[in-house]
Amino acid sequence: MSIGNEVDAGAFSDWLRAMRAVLRDEQDAAVPCGDCVGCCVSSYPIPLRPSDAVAQEQVPEQFLLHGPHPPGHMLMGFRDDGSCPFLFERACSIYRDRPQTCRDYDCRIFAATGQLPGPRPIIRERVAAWRFRYPAEEDRLDAAAVRRAADFIGRYKDQFPVHMRVGTPVAAAVVAVKSYGLFLARVAAPEGNVDVALLVAEVVAVAHTFDQASQNKKRG
Repeated sequence: MSIGNEVDAGAFSDWLRAMRAVLRDEQDAAVPCGDCVGCCVSSYPIPLRPSDAVAQEQVPEQFLLHGPHPPGHMLMGFRDDGSCPFLFERACSIYRDRPQTCRDYDCRIFAATGQLPGPRPIIRERVAAWRFRYPAEEDRLDAAAVRRAADFIGRYKDQFPVHMRVGTPVAAAVVAVKSYGLFLARVAAPEGNVDVALLVAEVVAVAHTFDQASQNKKRG
């Protein structure tokens, strides 16, 4: 639902639980996009995994970006206007079989963490329009913890392992969602003196454990 230039992003804690489930590959993102197709027209290259069989089979050759991809993986480019080659009349022509990257994408993560989604005006407009609801104290605490996690990661990004790429908005946002629990107890406390190296190590460990649990679940 939208009111003026504002768009209802849902109750924060409900979104957070769902986003963590998406990051664990337990469900697709359920984004109330309405008539917005911002992510489909913003010059996003889309990784195509082996499981993205329909997209791999149907993507026109001219939209495949060549490079050192792992076996079975491809990278799909976009039209000259920045739109996805599967977008026709503002609708995805392979929606039921859309790539996993598209299933995972939820631009509310930028609004939740205070990150800016790069130089993509349409995405920035939608991110600025999202309005989360806070029907319970849990929602406010979760939101504050996620934002504090993102602020910490952004401030000390140079101390994180390079492979985590937390200097990019999306990676910083994802790591904040994975590790927000570390910051829940800090929400009501003043910033104070923080052992930065120790907290960085804890964030890295929690993110790693989150990813490892997801991988183990898929193997099981």
